[in-house]
Amino acid sequence: MNCFFKDIDCRDILNAVSDPLHIIDTEGILVFANTAWEEMIGISLAEAKGLHINEAIEKSNSGFYFSFEKDEDTQTTQYTHFDHKNFDSVALTALKRQKPISMFAYLREHQRVLLTSSPLFHSGQIRYALTICRNLTDFSTLCEELENAIEKNKLIMDELEFYRNSMVSSQNIIGKSPAVQGLLQSVQYVAATDATVLITGESGVGKEVLTNEIHRLSKRTGEPFIRVNCASIPESLIESELFGYEKGAFTGAVKNKPGMFELANGGTLLLDEIGELPKALQPKLLRVLQEREIMRVGGTKTIPVDVRLIAATNQDLAAMVRRGEFRQDLYYRLNLIPLRIPPLRERAEDIPLLVQHFLDEFNAKYGKKKRVTDTAMQTLKLYQWPGNIRELENLLERLVIIGDETRITSSQISKILTVPEQAVSAGAEVSGLGLKELMENYERELLQEALSRYGTTYKAARALRTSQPTVARKAKQYGLEW
Repeated sequence: MNCFFKDIDCRDILNAVSDPLHIIDTEGILVFANTAWEEMIGISLAEAKGLHINEAIEKSNSGFYFSFEKDEDTQTTQYTHFDHKNFDSVALTALKRQKPISMFAYLREHQRVLLTSSPLFHSGQIRYALTICRNLTDFSTLCEELENAIEKNKLIMDELEFYRNSMVSSQNIIGKSPAVQGLLQSVQYVAATDATVLITGESGVGKEVLTNEIHRLSKRTGEPFIRVNCASIPESLIESELFGYEKGAFTGAVKNKPGMFELANGGTLLLDEIGELPKALQPKLLRVLQEREIMRVGGTKTIPVDVRLIAATNQDLAAMVRRGEFRQDLYYRLNLIPLRIPPLRERAEDIPLLVQHFLDEFNAKYGKKKRVTDTAMQTLKLYQWPGNIRELENLLERLVIIGDETRITSSQISKILTVPEQAVSAGAEVSGLGLKELMENYERELLQEALSRYGTTYKAARALRTSQPTVARKAKQYGLEW
């Protein structure tokens, strides 16, 4: 075969092409095929050369199911469907119509290929037809893997955004109470292992924060951290969400989809509200913990997974086991390392640290310079906090947003929270202050609030029903600014 390169045979160039290709003459006789074509068809060039192209196709049992032809002039595409497998070469059609033609074909081992045949002209006359085969099976698989990777990346980015916009972004558990310090010490030991952890605590205590800290300190940091709330997923969907599904497993399953365990592979998976996991699904989760493999819905083979599992709940799982609502064997598996986060009312000494943390965050966010008065802090420490840290966070954000005063007072807090009537008297005992000090604090707070609201000592005095000289003298005595 002649070539325009003097020192290279054109056959060497065509054999170097990874896509299978062959060339026929105007009589349909095969004159050349590259090495990739021989491998795809399963016939050697020595055996096929000189045969009519249709004979070669029948030997390989390759067949076409439909073709499409694009008109370069009108930019329209014509599709032709065959009732039966067709062994007529696309190259013959290209020679007949004197234009490029494309067809889909299914070869051995269910390979899907796209064949495009183009006539080769010389001096205005057709001399040959070149046909190139592109393997669509690998391309389809690659597209599916790419889609899965995109889904996984999106999920991870959503998780990262979630944690950036929440307390988790601080990457620290705030507190100096003995309960919190003991918890932090346990986290240091637990994080270094891959042991399953069960985190318990009331709603709003910061179970997600603790999970993030375990992941951050573990050898899996930098790997996926996936959070699943078992209570927020319908019972009919939770199995496919956790374990994924195969194409055709149910109506609407138009492609394979990995589950949360696959997406978290190599990293950490948090199953929040684990007590809401349907009992019918609990044996499958137990099997994952035991065998370290999952099976997609509609699948026939197991998929190994390397996932650090952390479960969290605000329910009493032991009581649920006694009532028959939760499997005992799964509970024992999950409860390997139990970590309980105490409610905020059990660690009131941590409230000032949390208050300062949230004030710094919200003052920066809303361009304010607010701070909590001493009396207001005592009010916060006496409150029972049924919503725990989440309730405290929401309260402080609200107080920072509303009003132009620079101080957050006890009266402002009492208007929002239901503070016990005995809070004032109990505050004296907690703070260790006497009546004189408490009265001075209260007077300072009232003056500061009035001056900040009304702007002048005259208007503040009128609102407090006292004289302007008294307000001015007291403001100087307490060093107030407004």
